Amino acid sequence: AEQPLLSYESGPSSSSSALSSTSESNLPSWVEPAAWRGVIVILCALWASNFAAAKLVMAEPGVDSSLYAVARFSLAFAALAPGAVASLKKANMDWETLKTSLQCGSWVAFGYLGQTLGLLSTTASRSCVICSMHCVFVAVVAEFYRVTRSQVETKYDYQRLLPAALAVIGVAIVELQGAGGAPTIGDALSFAQPIGFGMGYLTLEELMKKKPEAALPVSALKLLVVSTASFLMFEAAPLFNGAATEFAFTLPDFTPIISSPLALGGILYTGLITTAAALWIESIAFARVPATDASIILTTEPLIAALFGAVALGETFGMSDYVGATMIIGACGLAVLMDNSQEECAVGEDDDNDTDDCEPERKRPFWSF
Repeated sequence: AEQPLLSYESGPSSSSSALSSTSESNLPSWVEPAAWRGVIVILCALWASNFAAAKLVMAEPGVDSSLYAVARFSLAFAALAPGAVASLKKANMDWETLKTSLQCGSWVAFGYLGQTLGLLSTTASRSCVICSMHCVFVAVVAEFYRVTRSQVETKYDYQRLLPAALAVIGVAIVELQGAGGAPTIGDALSFAQPIGFGMGYLTLEELMKKKPEAALPVSALKLLVVSTASFLMFEAAPLFNGAATEFAFTLPDFTPIISSPLALGGILYTGLITTAAALWIESIAFARVPATDASIILTTEPLIAALFGAVALGETFGMSDYVGATMIIGACGLAVLMDNSQEECAVGEDDDNDTDDCEPERKRPFWSF
C-alpha cells in the first residue's frame, strides 16, 4: 500500500479541521474506526473487480492485453501527474529518491504485466488467488532482509516458512483440483504478481521511511514506469504473436476502445477508479487502520474476485477452489500476524541499548496495488 498522499498529524495538536470535528463528535468511539475499516472493505472490492473488468475489456474486438495496459495505466498516470508536479517542491526529491522510485515502479510493472498477460488464459478468480500470495512472499523476504542486514548475529526464523508452505498447498489444490481446469501458461504468468507487488511493497516501505513527504510524486513515478512498460509491451507484441517479422514503431490506436462502450467504460473504471482514485483513498484510509487489521481484510480479495468472476464472466468456483483459497487466505493472515508480533520494539529502552535488529511497527499493510 502507498504511503498517505495527504499528511495528517496524529497528535492532539492536529490542524486538520476534519479530524478535529470528528474528535469532538458525540458519536460513540467505535464509529470512526469501524467506518475506516469499511473503507478498506470497499477498496478490497474495487481491487478484486479489476480481474473481471480486465477480462471483459480484453474480450472486446481489437482490444488485446497490450492495448488495454497502455490505455489503463497511461490514464491513471495522467490523473495523478498534475498533483505530483505541484507537490515536487514540497517533496524535495533527490537522485536517490528518484532512482528508488523507478526501481519500485519496475517491480510493480512486472506484477501488473504478469497479471494482464496471465488473464488471457486463466480465470479471474484463479489469478486473484495467486496474487493474494504477495503477503506471504513479503513476510518471507522481509525476514531474510532482517537477518542479512542485522548488525548482530541473527538466525533466520524458519517459522516464517509455515505460511508459505500452507499457501503452496492451497495453490496446489486450486491448480490441480479447481474448477478452472488444468494449469495454464496464464497461471505461471500470474505468479509475477506476488513477486512484483511484494518487492514493490518492500522497496516502497524503505523509501517512505526516508521520504514520507514524497508519496505523491513517488506514486506518479511508479505509474509512469508501469505505463512505459505497457507501451513497450505494445510495441513488442506484434513480434511475439507473429503479426510482424521485424520491429516497426507504431502509435497505439485506441479506436477499438473508443468505439466500444464496454471497453471504454472498463478503461475509465480501471484507470480512474480502481487505480488512480483508489490509490488516493487508500493513502488516507491506511493512515487510520492498523496494518494487521487492513492486511487481514485484504486477504478476502480472492473470494470477492470469485464473486465478480461468477457474476460478470460466468466463471465457476468449486469446492476445491474454496478449500485452496481458504488455505491461502489463512496463510496470508498467519504471515501478517507473525510479522506484527515479531516487529514490536521495546519502548522506553536506554539509548545505548542495541536495538539495531529491531524494526518499528509497520504502518502500512502488505498490499502494493
